[in-house]
Amino acid sequence: MSMFSDPYEQFLLDYLVTKLENGSNTRKALVLYKEQITKESSFKKRLEHAIKDMEIGKHKLEAILYNNGFLSSFQYSLVVNSTSTIDGLKLVLTFQQASSNLFTKMINPIFVPMLLIISTFYGLILYLGMLEKDVAQLSKSNPDVVQFLGIPDYFTYNIAYMGLGISIFITLFILFGYLYTQMYKPAWIYKIFRTQAFADGRFMFRILNGMLSSGISFHKTSLILSKDYFKTGLRPFFADLADLIHKNKKLYIAFEKYNFPTIITADIKLSELSQTSFPAVTKALYQTCDTMYEKNINYVVMQWRLFFWLIAMLVTVVVGSDMINLIISTFTFKTLYQ
Repeated sequence: MSMFSDPYEQFLLDYLVTKLENGSNTRKALVLYKEQITKESSFKKRLEHAIKDMEIGKHKLEAILYNNGFLSSFQYSLVVNSTSTIDGLKLVLTFQQASSNLFTKMINPIFVPMLLIISTFYGLILYLGMLEKDVAQLSKSNPDVVQFLGIPDYFTYNIAYMGLGISIFITLFILFGYLYTQMYKPAWIYKIFRTQAFADGRFMFRILNGMLSSGISFHKTSLILSKDYFKTGLRPFFADLADLIHKNKKLYIAFEKYNFPTIITADIKLSELSQTSFPAVTKALYQTCDTMYEKNINYVVMQWRLFFWLIAMLVTVVVGSDMINLIISTFTFKTLYQ
């Protein structure tokens, strides 16, 4: 996910960092920035409110940015707990491109074929209604029309509705099950889907590395993230991490508890034995997660594509071919008895 809701906001923070580093007057810089925006928008209105807040001078820059929606609560925590506002804003900017939600990766290999299956069963239900009318009409001309048409045994409403219901249930289960577990129950999904752990790790270890490198202690970093981390399901993980640090225990215990892949926990065990600095450890871990994610994601997507598209093709071909045969047969029968 992007850490910014609007590309203008991302540019605003870049702009502010540049002006702060140059020693410019922040309020004047924001006024100049606002004057460049000709289109009236909610962004411009919030910027005007921020400028008024700066004129009053009751709050610091990071509080003004937070109160006017330019920083989320998580981003605000990063800035407030950094050694300076500039360092905090730079820290926020380093996380703008990270993404751990793999939903877009699932659309073509999983949800498109499942929608095809749903459409096939829905089409069967619609066709059964037309078939009943054709059979009722043709039976007047020939009572043996059903035997002549060779209607498959599974061409019933019970089977059609059952297939439709099951395919819809599986689709919704995968969709909402994934969205829920990856956000609120990461330990569940890490146990069966390691690639999600690597995807989350790419983001999480970058945040840890950035905060530790900016001078925030590991214990304080963990406490901050236990309250404000954007992925709710990982907040208890950071709370456990802070507790382990406070009790001077091994950190890999928390990672094992949350079912992080062995390669990550082994890296942490090794670093603790060799007493490697925490910033160096987190840098090595996000590099590991980057590598493992890239190696795994294409293979996983290929597996999904082969499995779900194979099932979709089987269902569509079987039901579709039988439907086409019946259409041809009923047309032939109508032609004979006209």
